[in-house]
Amino acid sequence: MCRSLPMGKADPPDPTKIREEDIIGVTVLLLTCSYLGQEFLRVGYYVNNDYDDEQLREEPPPRVSVDRVQRNILADKPRVTKFPISFHPDPSENGGQQQQPPVSPESRTDDDPRSIQDSKC
Repeated sequence: MCRSLPMGKADPPDPTKIREEDIIGVTVLLLTCSYLGQEFLRVGYYVNNDYDDEQLREEPPPRVSVDRVQRNILADKPRVTKFPISFHPDPSENGGQQQQPPVSPESRTDDDPRSIQDSKC
């Protein structure tokens, strides 16, 4: 069975709204999908923002030079977590919102349909 995710496009973040000490380094791109307030899918990608030049990486300037920062998204290693939800929730129970805790990597088994490591076909 082939599992695929929809393609999306978004503008890059506005670097003026990011603290300078947070521009360079590792972060996460997190996408969530919900239905009637119930999260049923979470996809996370590790992202590394670093200078495009080795000399800048070794001796960074006093102020971040945003035009020299490149983003590397580990798109081939998504972290996908599925949550069971009720597509016809009973409104008398918690306002119809039933969210299960995610499956932790430690407790995940390969046959567990709620968590997959790889979305390749």
